[in-house]
Amino acid sequence: MIYELASSVYERVRPLFDGLEYNLVVPAVIGGANPGRIYADNLREPKSAVLCSAEGTYLGGDPENEAFNAALGALIAGWISAREPIRPEEDQIDLRFRPGTWEDRLEGILGGKVPLKEHRRHYVCRVLKAGAQDQIPEGFSVQRIDEALLHKPAISQPDSSLNRYAIQKMEKNWGSIEEFLRRGVGFCTLHGEEAVCWCIADCACGDACEVGIRTRPDYRRRGLATLTVAATVDYCLSHGFSSVGWHCWEGNAGSIGVAEKVGFELERKYVAHVRMFDEAYHLAVAGLACFEDGQYTEAARCYERAFALNASPFPPQYYHMAARAWAAIGDNDMAFQLLHLAIDRGENRLEHTRRCPEFAALREAAEWPMVLARLEAAQRGTRGGIR
Repeated sequence: MIYELASSVYERVRPLFDGLEYNLVVPAVIGGANPGRIYADNLREPKSAVLCSAEGTYLGGDPENEAFNAALGALIAGWISAREPIRPEEDQIDLRFRPGTWEDRLEGILGGKVPLKEHRRHYVCRVLKAGAQDQIPEGFSVQRIDEALLHKPAISQPDSSLNRYAIQKMEKNWGSIEEFLRRGVGFCTLHGEEAVCWCIADCACGDACEVGIRTRPDYRRRGLATLTVAATVDYCLSHGFSSVGWHCWEGNAGSIGVAEKVGFELERKYVAHVRMFDEAYHLAVAGLACFEDGQYTEAARCYERAFALNASPFPPQYYHMAARAWAAIGDNDMAFQLLHLAIDRGENRLEHTRRCPEFAALREAAEWPMVLARLEAAQRGTRGGIR
C-alpha cells in the first residue's frame, strides 16, 4: 500500500533519504522549507517512501518492498495519464535515488517501460571567483528580484516564455510569489525594461540554497548568464548562506561553463532515471541516448517508431539527428529523406550539418548540394525574420 503523509510527520521518513541531501530540495521539503508531497508504505513506521518536489522525484528506503512498488507504479501511471506533474510545463518524471538501490525495480514500477538515463552534475559554490562580476554592458542592468521588479509592466504581464518560466518557478518551488519574495533570492538582467536572463533560488534549507538560470536564446553567449548568477551568488554568500548549489546536465556545456566561471566546484556526478509522459518523445530521447552510445541501428529504429507514433511534427533537430543515425549505418536514401524533412520543419544549421561526420558519404552524392542550398536559404530566411 501507499499513503500520502501529512507534513507534520515528514520527519519520520528523513532516515530513508540519507545520502540524497546533496539534492537540497529533499531536506527542504522534509523540513517544510519548500512545498512537496511525500508518500510512504506506512503512516507510523515507513520503510519505503517517495518524495515529490518541484525539482524531481526521490525514492528512499527499502527497494524490495513489492507492495509499495506496485502501489507506486499505479500512482505514477495516474500522474502520466492525467498529465499532472508537480513541476510547471513538465513532460516527464525523473526519479533519483542512491546508486545501487532502485535500479532493478524501475522497469516494473514504470509499467515495463525502460527509463532513460540522464547524466547530471552537482556543483557547490562557497567563494565567488574573482572577476565573475565583470562590467555590465551598456543598456543592460542587473537587478535583485523584488516586488517592484515583478510589478514592471513588461514582467507583470508576461508575454514571453522566459517570463512565464520565471514566475511559474517562483510559484511552484516556493508555494507562492509572496513566499519567494519573503525567503527566496534571485536576480534578473534587463535590456532596457525587458527581462532577458533570470537566476532564481530553487530552494533553501538552513544556511544553504540552490539556484537555477534561464537566458533568452537570442541573448546567450554574451556573458549575461555569468553576470546574473554572480550577482545572485554574491548576495547569497553575503546574506547568511554559506553555500550555493547548482545542478545541470552532463552535456550542457553552457551551464557548466557559467558555473565554473562564477566559482562553483564539481561536487559529484549522478544519474536521474527519466520516464517521459509522451511515448513518442520517450522513444525519440531514447534514440538520442543510443546515438550518443554509438548504437546507430538502435537509434534509427527508435526514431522510426517515434515518428510513426506522433501525430504532430517533432522539432526539426529530431529529424536531423535521425538522419545522422541512418547515415551512420549506410542508408543514404533515408538520411536524405530525413534531412529534407528536417529542413521542412525549420532546420537551418548549415555549418553544423556540413561538419557532421556521419554525413561523410552523403557529400559525394548529387543530392548533397541541394541540401546545403536549402539550409543556406533557410538560414537567410531566419535571419530576415522569416520562418
